Amino acid sequence: MACLVTAVLLAALDTSIVVTALPTIAGEFGAFEHFAWVGAAYITTATVATPMLGRLSDLYGRRRLFTITMVVFLVGSLLCGLAASMGQLIAARALQGIGGGAVQALAFSILGDILPPRDRARYIGLFTIAFAGSALGGPLVGGLIVEHWSWPWIFFVQIPPGIAATVVCHRVLRLPFPRRATRLDYLGAGLLAGGLGAVLVGLEQARLGWSRPATLTLLLVGSVLLVGFVVQERGTSHPMIPLRLFRNPVFTTSALMGCFAGATSFGALPFLNLYFQDVRFVPPTESGWWMAPAIIGVVIGTFGGGRLIARTGRYKALPAVGTVLAAVGLFTLSRLTPTTPLGQLLAPMVLVGIGTSAVYTVTSIATQNSVDFADLGVATATIMFFRNLGGSIDQALSGTVLNSTVRSRIPAALGVDPDAATDLIRSPAEIRRLPDAAREAVTSTVTTGVGRILLVAAVAMVGAIICAWLLPERPLRVRAGLSEAMSETPHPG
Repeated sequence: MACLVTAVLLAALDTSIVVTALPTIAGEFGAFEHFAWVGAAYITTATVATPMLGRLSDLYGRRRLFTITMVVFLVGSLLCGLAASMGQLIAARALQGIGGGAVQALAFSILGDILPPRDRARYIGLFTIAFAGSALGGPLVGGLIVEHWSWPWIFFVQIPPGIAATVVCHRVLRLPFPRRATRLDYLGAGLLAGGLGAVLVGLEQARLGWSRPATLTLLLVGSVLLVGFVVQERGTSHPMIPLRLFRNPVFTTSALMGCFAGATSFGALPFLNLYFQDVRFVPPTESGWWMAPAIIGVVIGTFGGGRLIARTGRYKALPAVGTVLAAVGLFTLSRLTPTTPLGQLLAPMVLVGIGTSAVYTVTSIATQNSVDFADLGVATATIMFFRNLGGSIDQALSGTVLNSTVRSRIPAALGVDPDAATDLIRSPAEIRRLPDAAREAVTSTVTTGVGRILLVAAVAMVGAIICAWLLPERPLRVRAGLSEAMSETPHPG
């Protein structure tokens, strides 16, 4: 259990640990316009790989696949630290995402193998803390490393604990598994990967204009491929994501609710670090500390919610209340200004942490409780897929919103070319050295961009509120998934 939590922590941490370092990295490589893709590359490949690898784990067991994906993740971490350009870093992050996304889904699936849903609530808090807490605590860790060492170490420090977790899990994770003979839906996997990739790149390219031929072509091609994916899944006897899962109202509402929450945790809230550093000129470590209130909210929501579920056997009230708290917190944060007292941001960040952690805890438990063991891996992975999908879409949109704001407001204030506007946003130290008029234009523009990003997330959280109230509540089972499956089909493997 300790090694599984460590693996989830490292994989989830990698989506956020770079946030504090991004202003420094973008300044070093002179590539502010690609700021958002350092994070989006990771979460995009994690989104695409997660459901396919979840299905593989249902067919062939989780131990070997868990080991392979951890190795992929660690190799990607090494390549990220060795990157010599923004392009190399983005490519290495994409490789990391393939392993990292699968590791998170497989760990949650293994938890479903060995614990019944009601008891699972006592332990899933550890995984949710690792998942949601790393999304918010990663900036603190990244700030400490960037300020006291150099940015490549945010990747290198993950390798030793990752190797230890991989070795231990490979040696001790011995689960009997009922194997099933079937084929894999390679065409479905290709259509999903191509469709999502095209849509997400199209959303990122929209920063240069929504009417550009390249943007429209990518969005159109992506939409056609995703429609083809749905047609393929309906027609095949071995779907990568069984569409019958969506006839389960618990699964459907959990997937949508996780998508909206992922947009907040991975798409919007990390941009607060850009505000702290580029507007308030807070050092990287201190910027990370200012994210601590959100982590406190995650701890409160996770352990409080887990204990409540374990004691009562009921889960619906948690997201119903949590999503409202998160929406209120996001809307409050979206109204920040260049001179907002930082203390006024603390309470809203706590609310966001409580709300998102309630969603992550309940969607995992409710989904695993509502599906058969044969679908446990793919159902868990698909919930993670939608969670990552929300983050992927929102990161791409957030990058577009930020770049569009920069390219419109700074030229209007200073009379410079839009391309020259992005050149003004380098490292925080360089922004601070700008002439007064230019510095004020930059800080005002970044504040407006971050505020708009948070407002979009607040609107998305309204969707999560609706899903929370529609979520059916079913009695939690008292047997672990693997116990039920092996009692029906005993087969060592």
